[in-house]
Amino acid sequence: MDRERIITILILIGLFGGLIGGPIASLADYYAPPERRFWIFIIPEFIGFACLVLMVIYGKSRKKEAKDNPT
Repeated sequence: MDRERIITILILIGLFGGLIGGPIASLADYYAPPERRFWIFIIPEFIGFACLVLMVIYGKSRKKEAKDNPT
């Protein structure tokens, strides 16, 4: 696999794993104390939003690269 496809796959796994996995994990541990449920929810959310930022930065760099090097 080429580098571009691997980076895209990793970003998408982090994005969906964080933004969807956090709430599901929090609901799976329904009878846990509220503080624990909060941390189970918020840590994957931070990971998901970090991957979202990486996706935007990577997309902008690809657009700039394509604009600078038309083929």
